[in-house]
Amino acid sequence: MATCADEYDDLQDFSFDEADTEDPQYDPCPDGLGLPSDYDHEDRADYGLHTLAEYECTIRTGLAFDQLDAIRLAVKHRAAHIEHKRKHARGGRANTVAQEEIQRADARARVLATRYNHNFERIKALRASDYDGLADNSPGSRLQPIRLDSDLAIANMAAPRTLNDSQRSGSWIWNVYDKAPSTSTRSGVQAPDLTSTSVDIVQWFRAKADKDRADEAVNRLCAEFRRTSMGYKAYATLWSAAGDSRKGGERAYAKKTAAMWTRMAAACDKAYDSARRADAPPDRLDHTRSIRPYLAQLCDDNIVEFEDILQAWRM
Repeated sequence: MATCADEYDDLQDFSFDEADTEDPQYDPCPDGLGLPSDYDHEDRADYGLHTLAEYECTIRTGLAFDQLDAIRLAVKHRAAHIEHKRKHARGGRANTVAQEEIQRADARARVLATRYNHNFERIKALRASDYDGLADNSPGSRLQPIRLDSDLAIANMAAPRTLNDSQRSGSWIWNVYDKAPSTSTRSGVQAPDLTSTSVDIVQWFRAKADKDRADEAVNRLCAEFRRTSMGYKAYATLWSAAGDSRKGGERAYAKKTAAMWTRMAAACDKAYDSARRADAPPDRLDHTRSIRPYLAQLCDDNIVEFEDILQAWRM
């Protein structure tokens, strides 16, 4: 039977540099150390290992949250590669290289998730036989196994919500640190009783920020259309006035240039009219659109309970 001194010598030979390995079953506390998780409940009771089992469970719970941080970072890394491919990869070779990067990032996330699941199985083995998850208020009660096919995903925070989409949320790995959701708002107005997670809240604020940026872009583009048209018309007026005081070839050149600027101004006005909504006048300075019609669509035209919030947020 191995003594404590022998196990200590084994620990001295163990290197944590092995954490860089891609082995999905890698465990920073390998088998053979005689840890409490290597025994079942009956053996731990016989050997008096319950206290050590509690300590190991605490350590493994902390390790599980560290592993979740690494998994979340790996999923974000894969999402960044996917977004880079969508925006910048052009041509067969570039798409192949980008796809290889995505596959490597996906494999890394799956390896980390498999390691987490292995550690979580050890945590379950260390828990008491009469463990009640509903009565447990410790951080470890929030842990659960990771489904490799569905949990290694991040919700599209920028995607606007659509009809029948009120229950959409991201994987549980993104709200494992959440506290109980609060229904209070920044303006102090009490919101309706909605079951929103932090993912939904982040999604809403990011979508609102995108809407604000889109409104600014539309206002800026419309201002550039008006300024361009006014500039072209001003040049046409100047060249036409200059041609009135000239004769011969100079007059012909000035009138020809004035006609060119007039055509350019007409083309700009036509492009502005085709790009603008039919109900938007060309001289409107602010084209910001209210979310009330869309909110009414989602709430079956019953938005009375949201009026205070809409006024507070000026929407």
